[in-house]
Amino acid sequence: MTWNDITVKQYQQLYKIREQAGKEDSALDILVEMISVCEGLAIDEIDSWPYNKLLTKKAEYQFLEDLNFDRTAKSYIETNGKRYHFVHEVEKMPAARYIEAKTFAAGDIVYNLHKIMASCVMPMKKKWFGWVDDKYDARNHSLYAEDILNAKFTDVYNCVVFFCQLYAGWMIHSQDYLVMIYSQTMSESQAKTLVKDLCQLMAGYITPQQLQSLKELN
Repeated sequence: MTWNDITVKQYQQLYKIREQAGKEDSALDILVEMISVCEGLAIDEIDSWPYNKLLTKKAEYQFLEDLNFDRTAKSYIETNGKRYHFVHEVEKMPAARYIEAKTFAAGDIVYNLHKIMASCVMPMKKKWFGWVDDKYDARNHSLYAEDILNAKFTDVYNCVVFFCQLYAGWMIHSQDYLVMIYSQTMSESQAKTLVKDLCQLMAGYITPQQLQSLKELN
């Protein structure tokens, strides 16, 4: 088991386990819940394992102690037999997509990771000669997001971080240009407000927190 085996949905579930763990929850209880999420096993089944097997699993899941994986953002996200093209070029990102990302990132970054990513991709369709970009349909945003829930967490995480880091710097130095572009579809005052909000969003972006360590399990 490695980070490459964890989907976005599983990461969100693991994060929730750590986030909601109370003082009454032992390290063993937390480990059992994590195994259940990652391996799709019932908690009752895992509880029936011998303690030595749990200790072996503890070692296997040590990778969850930090986000130690290749941070290269990929051009394509593959999930559920589908492929999505990661689009980070500003000229290809309509204002409405920025607004989507702003809305989702205003909540919890971790739990909205798939929704943010769905605003940064172009669906693709397969033809006899290979994959080609399809038309992005905002009405299908929730469908794209559902697909991305089952994508590799590392792929999605890297793309979202890359997107936010790229635009955090780009937007600060391109505010006048963005106001001019957005003023074509809204009033100048609305465009200025949008650009200001987007700059604040990107400047305040925080990467998902690491899952806590399981070191307390002996």
